[in-house]
Parts: sequence; structure tokens; C-alpha cells
Amino acid sequence: MRYLIDTHILIWLAVSPEKVSNAILEIIENPLNEISISTVSLWEIAIKLSIGKLNLQGIEIDDLVQICKEQNIKIVQLPVSAVKQYRTIPMKENHRDPFDRALIALCISDDYVLLSHDGKLRQYEQDGLVVIS
Repeated sequence: MRYLIDTHILIWLAVSPEKVSNAILEIIENPLNEISISTVSLWEIAIKLSIGKLNLQGIEIDDLVQICKEQNIKIVQLPVSAVKQYRTIPMKENHRDPFDRALIALCISDDYVLLSHDGKLRQYEQDGLVVIS
């Protein structure tokens, strides 16, 4: 199976691994699964670090990239297919996060299952998103 990790899951793996559910940890640790993170998540983290909206307790982007390598998590670029898909995703009243919407588009366009603890993302299941929390 192909899985994409939501931004906060990567942060938790690095800073607070106890926050990651056992179900998600089992998926990540299963060598038969393809686990990926999008460069969109790295951009989101970099932006939030630079404006002071995120504290990673001294962990830098390079450290997150190293954690991905150590955990066999592939870092994937946002393909044109996801950019095209982005425009078709309806804007929800209670959810306007452009980074989440880019990850949703990537999952739908490239057949990833999203690993996330964000309950708001479930409302995109009717649009084709598959999410596990």
C-alpha cells in the first residue's frame, strides 16, 4: 500500500513519537508499505519555523530529512497531476488550509492513503480521499 504522512505526523515522529497512534506506527513500520512525505509538508514546516509559529525544540529541516531517510520514508515532489487535482477539491467552510488541500490533492491524484490525526480531513472522503487516523 502507498501512504502519505500528514505534516503533524512527521513532526510528532521527530519531537513527540508517543502522540502517533499505534495503528499509524504499525503502518509506518511495516516494510511492505510505501511510506512518503510530500515536500509540501517540508515547505509548511519551514514557513512556520521562519515566522515563529512552530517550535521543533531545535530540530531543523535537515534533521527531518534525516529522520525520513532513517525510517525509509520517501520524500515526494508535488506532481502536476496533484496541481490539477487541487482545483477540483471543494472549499469547505471549516477547512481552508492550503497545505492540507495540497496533500489531499496529491493523495487523490496519485492514490495515496493519508495518515493523519486531523479529523477535519474526513470530510474529503466524499471527494475521493482515503484517510487513516
